[in-house]
Amino acid sequence: MTPPSRPAVPMLFVEVEGVLRKTPDDLGRPWRGPFDIEVFPDAVERLRLWKGAGGRILGFSQQGGVALGETDEQTALRTLWTVRERVANLLDHVVLCPHHPDAPMPDHARCWCRLPKPGMLIAGQHEVALRQQEHYPIWMALLVARSPEALQAARDLDLDHLEGDRWRRDGGAPAGV
Repeated sequence: MTPPSRPAVPMLFVEVEGVLRKTPDDLGRPWRGPFDIEVFPDAVERLRLWKGAGGRILGFSQQGGVALGETDEQTALRTLWTVRERVANLLDHVVLCPHHPDAPMPDHARCWCRLPKPGMLIAGQHEVALRQQEHYPIWMALLVARSPEALQAARDLDLDHLEGDRWRRDGGAPAGV
């Protein structure tokens, strides 16, 4: 007997900084602390539309400040979970890369998850797939980001992608379409 196949579900990869969470440039001031978090209301609406259509959402963030000693991993994780709460818990999972190439320790400077490498995105998608017993075909995926590294990862992985401001503003069409 053949086991039932896992359902195919659309996956949205969304960069936290600059797409969901306002950056210091967006705020016009520096962050005042780990819970000085403002999200873009239009991003929340876009997330609702994706979820309403039956998709899954993975939030991702590069947190190189951990490796550089500017913050600790617990604070970085708390910040991501706070963003998740502020976007109405619409994210199915959040992942981060705590590494940075300028870190003094080699195990903090080299990794497979720092964008544009694909490790963070693959690991996050795998975690959601294990929990949900689904699979996420590449042709059903979309990556939304502001950083050049994340957009490069999308191109390297052959993922449809959109620049975050455009996605928040009008939904747009994937780049190259």
